[in-house]
This record gives sequence, C-alpha cells and structure tokens, in this order.
Amino acid sequence: MIISFTQKLLVKEFVEIVSETNGVSLLDTLDLMLSSSLKAKNAEAYNWVVDYRELLNQFIVNKIDIQTLRKHPFNLVLEEFFRRFPLKYQEEHIHLSGSLTAEFIWSKLQPLLEGPHKAIYEKKIKATYGDSAWPINSAEDVDQLIRLKEDEGFSTYLRILFLPSLIFISRQAHCDAAYHLASELYKKQNVGTVRLKFMMNRSTSKSDDKIPGLDQVTSEDVVMGLYEGFKMFQQEHKDFQFALSPSFRKEISYFDEGRFATRKEHFMHQIDEILAMIDKYPDLAAHLNEVDTVGDEKEMYRKEHFSELQHGFRKLQYRGFKIKSHHGETWHTLKKGIQAVDNALNIWHIDALEHGISLGINPNIYFHQLYQRVILNNISGQSINAQTTDYKELMDLNWGHYRPILQKLLAGELLSELDRTQFLKAKFHTAREIEQYQHDVLNRLIQKGVALIALPSSNNKLTGKFKDYKDHPFSWWEKKNVNLAVGTDNYVTLNTNYIQEMLILLLTDPSNLKITKLLMVTTGETRRPFISQLLWKMRKDVNSHV
Repeated sequence: MIISFTQKLLVKEFVEIVSETNGVSLLDTLDLMLSSSLKAKNAEAYNWVVDYRELLNQFIVNKIDIQTLRKHPFNLVLEEFFRRFPLKYQEEHIHLSGSLTAEFIWSKLQPLLEGPHKAIYEKKIKATYGDSAWPINSAEDVDQLIRLKEDEGFSTYLRILFLPSLIFISRQAHCDAAYHLASELYKKQNVGTVRLKFMMNRSTSKSDDKIPGLDQVTSEDVVMGLYEGFKMFQQEHKDFQFALSPSFRKEISYFDEGRFATRKEHFMHQIDEILAMIDKYPDLAAHLNEVDTVGDEKEMYRKEHFSELQHGFRKLQYRGFKIKSHHGETWHTLKKGIQAVDNALNIWHIDALEHGISLGINPNIYFHQLYQRVILNNISGQSINAQTTDYKELMDLNWGHYRPILQKLLAGELLSELDRTQFLKAKFHTAREIEQYQHDVLNRLIQKGVALIALPSSNNKLTGKFKDYKDHPFSWWEKKNVNLAVGTDNYVTLNTNYIQEMLILLLTDPSNLKITKLLMVTTGETRRPFISQLLWKMRKDVNSHV
C-alpha cells in the first residue's frame, strides 16, 4: 500500500514513463526517470531512484542478492504499478493447500484440534513438524508451520503442506477455501483468472499421510465444493474466471491401497469419476476440462513410467480434456529431467508444461560447475557421496575411454593433470550432447505450441538448480518465442504472491525484458496496441489522483 507522498509521486512518474515509452525495460525506465524533471520536482523521490538504480547495478554483478534489492522502498512503487494495471492477471498454476492464509486455516483447524480426534492430530502434527509444533493456539502458530524457511528444500516443502490438508474433510470446507482463495487473489493481487491444481482424493498407502475424516469425502465433494465456492465469488465479480485442474500424484506409492491393488487401477477409477461428474453436471464442463500430474518426479522419466497413465489420459483427451504436467522441475540427472519432458510430450501429448526448468538450464554451465565442484573436492581428498546429485551426474556422464577417471573420483584418489584433462573432455562432450537434446525437445515444444508455465520462486527455492534468481530462464524462453505463462505454485508456503513473482521476473533481466512484454504474458493479452492504450489510461487515472 502506498503510504507517502514520495511513493505516490514516484508511481505517477513511473506510470508516465512506461506509458510514454510503451513499456521498455526496467533499467531504461529508471534511466529515463533520472533524466526527467524529477529532481526539480522532488529531491527525495529522485534520490530513491538513484539509490535503487545503484542497487540494481550491484544485483546485476552479484554484489547483493535479490532480497537486499527488494527491501528498498522503490519496490512498493513497482508493486503499486502492477496492482493498478487495468487488466486482471492470469494465475496459471496455483495449488490449494499451500495458497490459503494462516487465518483461514486456523478458522477451520481449531475446531478439529479441540474435537474428538485431538490426540490423533497431535501425534501427526508432532511427527510432521516436531514436538515443538504442539500445541497450536493461534493463526500465528499456523503461519510459522506452513511457510518454507530459506534453508529448506523440496522434501520439506512437500511435508509441510500436511497441515492445511487436515481441514479438507467436507464439501463445505472445499467451498469455503475456493471462495477465500478467489477473494485474496482478486482483491489483493489483481488476479482475475485462476487455474487451480488440487487432488480429488488424498488417500495414500503411506500411513503417515492418512488424515481423520478423509474417507468421508468423495471426489464429487471435492470438485463440487471448489466449483460452488468459485461460482459464488463469480456471481459477485462477473469478470472472474476459473479452471479446475484435478492433479494426480506421480509417486507409485501414492494411491488408496485399501480399495485398489495398484496405482493404475486407482488412477483409472478417478478418470471415470471425472467423466461421470461431467455427465451428471453439464455446467461443470466449462470449468473442469483439464488434468495435471504433481509430486516428486525424480523416479518418473522412462517411457514405461508414462505408459502406465497413457490410457487414462487418452480417454480424457477424447472427451476434450487438456493434459498438463509438472515435469522438468527436479531430477536425478539433467538428462533424465529433459527425458521426462520428452516423454510427456510424446506419450501424453501434453498441452502445457509446468516448471520445465530442465529446458532452461544451460548444460555447458551446469556441467562445468559440476566439474569445478568435483575437482575442488578431489584436491582436498574427498570421495563422492553416493547420495548427491553430483554422484548421479558423474555416473551418467559419457566417459568413453576415460572411465578409470570415474573410479579415481569415487575413491577420492587425487587426479593428475592428464586425468583432469580427460575428465574435462568427458564433461565437454556430455554437455554438448545434452544441449543438443535439450534444444531438440524445446524446439518441439515451441513447434507444438505447448505452454510453459514459469514459477520463479518455486523454481529457485525448491530445485536447488539456480544460484540466483537471475539464472531463471524466463527471459531466454521469451526470446525463443516460447508460449509462456506465470504461476505462484503454493504462494503462502513460498512466501510470495503473484505481484511479487512479476517483480522477480522483471528483475531477472532488467536490461532486456520489456515491461509491456511481461504484462502481455501475465494478462494473456496479445494485442500490443491495446496494452499501450491501457497504459495511457493508467496515466490519466494516476494524474487525476496525484
């Protein structure tokens, strides 16, 4: 929220420059603000831009991190600019469990913790979060548990989503959650279209994940509850749009073993349930016409992994459904991460790729950094830990005649200069071959018009593949004419929101990514002159208020 005259003035100046230049890059916009009459109008506002411009330079050359940059008050100006844009944004990838506020969760959780299953909840919460997590007495306590810490990764992320999942034990709970989510996004983040990822059935063969009351909730309760909640909000805000995207877990153990012998059997049952609901509630078809796959994908990259679900997806496709898939997010090796996307394109014929960063990692940099890490460890006499990604990448490297070098590395035996050269050659040829494979898959994705959903905070915090937000490939994908969209994943859990994700993307390439292009991607509006007209409308509006 804008709270000072300086911030109000800077919003006005920023809007004017953006509208008058048709949305050039952030750096160019800042430079034009500095060369304008701003200094004569307000010295404090001018100094803010000077300071922010200098911090941005330091960020570009890796002297400061993005968190330091985002603490500067000029970020409030950028946030207000995006929040004021006349078109609503399209949230193309958001999950239910990690996108509910602590206040909402607590309102539903408190009666459960005080009810007859209190001892069960206590045991499960302690097992998931540790003994210190109990008791839970307030929304503040909930907030502490549902947010990912800066030093926590993907496995913790999946685990801490457990607490919000406890509340989804009725149709009404799903209805209330959908209405709450729509309201938060629409009113606070300028989001007008929501594509919600959710699970129709949370039953699992893992006893630790079983939740009291889940057996009473049917797939119809889940789908219709969410539908009714969104429809209720849509009646109040006619321009609000939504899509329901049931998501299937990839892990082979994640199915209801009490009712089904295999995951495939459970999966096909859910496919039939979806189609039966469409037949029973024809109005649902306009909002329930796609599905997705979620979860840990590291073990799902071979053709046989995809073939198991192929029949069910084909059945949906014949009824007009689109298939979306979380792939290229995490992997044992980069090659397998690309292979997973390749198979999703070829076997499932996906319409959208969620995350997809295996198609944005530069293989030459990726493998040279691997080489540097391994050499440094080798010099210090360290062997390679078999549990690390480095070990898996080394085992998958195309060693050819240089395989004895691998044995030395695994044993921690010091490499000679010749050994290092041979390691370098093996690394070089592997990187070149994988780069070619990556570009072949990416070009096929572009040719087919498959959408690629970028999720910068999720990609940076959960994959461990980027040293910095600047390494995110969004701007490179944009230059390659990839069909892009943006999502937040689980924005509460990841401590972000849609406006923040837009700012992060703008900062990943402040020299080249045009503000107008970012607005086009996030709104889905392809008519550039119309975007220009809306920016001039913003200019008129902001001048009438400041």
